[in-house]
Amino acid sequence: MNQITAFERALLAQFEKLASACEISLKASEGTSAKLRSLSETISVRLDQIEQQQAGIEESQERLLEALNRQSARMSSLIEQVNRLLNASRK
Repeated sequence: MNQITAFERALLAQFEKLASACEISLKASEGTSAKLRSLSETISVRLDQIEQQQAGIEESQERLLEALNRQSARMSSLIEQVNRLLNASRK
């Protein structure tokens, strides 16, 4: 090491600084990557929950619509029966 020139020592010092900065950057990048992975997993779980809730809501809406359609059909039938009775009583 003593046989290197001042220029080489300066280059070596710059290289060591660059290597140190790269290590720091790598550690920060790994930390960011881990946080992003965790966030992605959290979002994925939440999206699955939302999809399940949405499917449940859609199923409930379908059942409600079917019930309303049945009620509407019964109401129409009842109205027809009342109208027939009224017409029969007028004759």
